[in-house]
Amino acid sequence: MSRTTWGRIAGAAVVVVGVLLAASLPKPPAEAGPEFAERIQPVVETSALASLWHCPWINSGSTRSSFLAVAAIPDVEVDFTHPDPRVGEPADLGSLSVAGPGAAALDVAEIVNRGDAPGFVEFSDGPATATAIVAGLTALSGDRCIGSIPKLWHLPGLTTRDGYDLVLRLFNPIPDNAKVGVQASSELGSEALPDLQSVDIVGRTWVDIDLAEAIPFLDNLAITVSAEEGTVIPVVIQGRQKDEASWPATGLSTVWEFPTATLAGLAPRLAVWNPNAFPVDVDVDFYTQNSNLQSVFTGTIEAGRPVEFPLADQTSRAVGVRVRATGAVAAAVVAEDVAELTAGQDEADEATAGSRIAATVGAPNPSRSWLLPGAGAAVGGQSSIWVLNTSSQSVTVTIQPLGSGQLAPDKVRLDPQTIRRIRLSSSRRVGGYRVDAAAPITVSWSLQTREAVALFAGVAIGD
Repeated sequence: MSRTTWGRIAGAAVVVVGVLLAASLPKPPAEAGPEFAERIQPVVETSALASLWHCPWINSGSTRSSFLAVAAIPDVEVDFTHPDPRVGEPADLGSLSVAGPGAAALDVAEIVNRGDAPGFVEFSDGPATATAIVAGLTALSGDRCIGSIPKLWHLPGLTTRDGYDLVLRLFNPIPDNAKVGVQASSELGSEALPDLQSVDIVGRTWVDIDLAEAIPFLDNLAITVSAEEGTVIPVVIQGRQKDEASWPATGLSTVWEFPTATLAGLAPRLAVWNPNAFPVDVDVDFYTQNSNLQSVFTGTIEAGRPVEFPLADQTSRAVGVRVRATGAVAAAVVAEDVAELTAGQDEADEATAGSRIAATVGAPNPSRSWLLPGAGAAVGGQSSIWVLNTSSQSVTVTIQPLGSGQLAPDKVRLDPQTIRRIRLSSSRRVGGYRVDAAAPITVSWSLQTREAVALFAGVAIGD
């Protein structure tokens, strides 16, 4: 039997056993339930008060178009820097003005068609934020840019099984050199990465690591990146046939909220990574457009292990997700086409049955105000806003388009413990949205075409 087949069987067995244990545990009585820790705010999840945002995944060239979407509350000047991969060569620069509150989506090709390269955005004032959107004929990817740079990062939800590409990008945005370490854990335990224990990254450059080659045939993978010297911003690009997904690294939190976990036809999975030296109890709650289902999954994640929860096994409807844990964890949602074997199809061709894939990180805290740069903009595809209310009170939500001129807002009523989808009409006058509510909610948005899909986390406006 081939190494590929053994790897698939062993990985699948461990994942299935772990998930079944978590899913089959009965919900304990209220007085005996896990004592969830107080919410902690991860240092990497910054609000829109940050003035400098880093966008590690931009690809503008012959096969991809990239859009830099920005949104701001006050009038701002926006400066965009696109570093040259050749050490010592000057970066390409771009700028634009945004009348606040407003938003704009800039085609990166108007600055330079550099191909696959990161960039960063600086605002003269705030609150303001940025998102990078990468689009090809059959691919969509992107997520919010990064507004702070801690020393420790986490990336759950990865896979290197057959039919998938996986690249880890390490972007050093400052002139000083950086030295970082990369560690990995899978359903099989800790994975050896001797060549990645100490990676040097020259200032204002980046390093791409092919994880599908370094640690192949793993179903459920989590990566931790630590900066020993200098600074680094990690992001992953997960490819599946023609489509791709990218999502940024995060910090740790005892609560994660995902307003959307899937779109029609996609099967979502929730990845939770416990990097602690002790077990962590986890509850996973579902929220639909009509009601919530508490403790759909309840179980324990062992120390140093990633676990996946197959959300599609519980419901085929649109669903929002909340993760509560007794210790700080990292989490991500990945949604993709389900591979279905047809008569006479070989198992080796299973991965070619579908190619759409999307992923996103969650929010550690609800907020009363959110910025969604790029939502509703004319970048190709249908976009939607997703709103999650985990509280026991209904709330009125104001959906305000941002762009050129005065644009009329919409108001929707969000029932307690439900989600709401607001479909948007793309407009050249719109560059993004602001979402406000009388009580804290969580907001995200999605972008889709017939061939591809992408999920984007919203950015909270700091108080």
